[in-house]
Amino acid sequence: LPILTLSHVSKSFPGVRALHDVSLDLRAGEVTALIGENGAGKSTIVKILTGIYTPDSGDISVAGKLRHFASPRDSWGAGIAAIHQETVMFDDLSVAENIFMGHLPGGRLIDWKETRARAKTLLQRIEADFDADAPLKTLSVAQKHMVEITRALSHDAGVIIMDEPTAALSRHEIDELFRIIAQLKAESRAILFISHKFDEIFRLSDRWVCLRDGEKVGEGLTRDVTEPDLVRLMVGRPIDQVFPKRDIPIGARVLDVEGLTNATEFADVSFSLHKGEILGLYGLVGARSEEHTSELQSHSDLVCR
Repeated sequence: LPILTLSHVSKSFPGVRALHDVSLDLRAGEVTALIGENGAGKSTIVKILTGIYTPDSGDISVAGKLRHFASPRDSWGAGIAAIHQETVMFDDLSVAENIFMGHLPGGRLIDWKETRARAKTLLQRIEADFDADAPLKTLSVAQKHMVEITRALSHDAGVIIMDEPTAALSRHEIDELFRIIAQLKAESRAILFISHKFDEIFRLSDRWVCLRDGEKVGEGLTRDVTEPDLVRLMVGRPIDQVFPKRDIPIGARVLDVEGLTNATEFADVSFSLHKGEILGLYGLVGARSEEHTSELQSHSDLVCR
């Protein structure tokens, strides 16, 4: 039997039908990819599974038993944990305190020695490279995700939801996260993985479920589908019809940036912008692309034509 089942779930808000008659199963030892464009209903499903929203109709079953989540605590009590793109924890507390927040060992009189010892054991289990006593604010984004995963393990969560957890991670950090996900699969946990990156979906998931405009439009085994198939389901038509190729002649340079530097943010950035082209500035969180834009607005040494 699946660990968790959504059956014919619908949810509406004033003027918006977020979900209509959506069903899905999450199975032990499998990663299920939930895919769809922004606004397709993925976040609504996550909020229903984590007790933030109550469905208007439909059922939620965990281990074959019907459950009603009136709050996030009900969902947590049913063994469901979520790791989000932006972690929601307490920066000024230690790793161990964040892991056991809400269920600290010892009850009314906290057993701090037991808290640290159990946190250390859990961190060793996923081969974390930081200490249980470290302040959370000293960790990287990837390490904070590891703390959230450890928190799920501390409660023995059978279902782990990962909502775009790789968005702000480097390639090395993504590989490390995927190593941990493989370990969670081996422990027979069910994982719902949400990502817009097809390479991650095909590398990681066993099954997929696709939403479009709040409805499920397809599901199946990942090994039996192609990327164009998934894109067609997500948007309702082939990708070349969504973003048709247009040949635009690239004209003369209209902006030159040479050696742009800010003492505390970035150094020696150079590029040119031509008429008729779109130049993208991108990078991980902390890569300072936003500061580049702000500096361009105020810098007086730019060569403009």
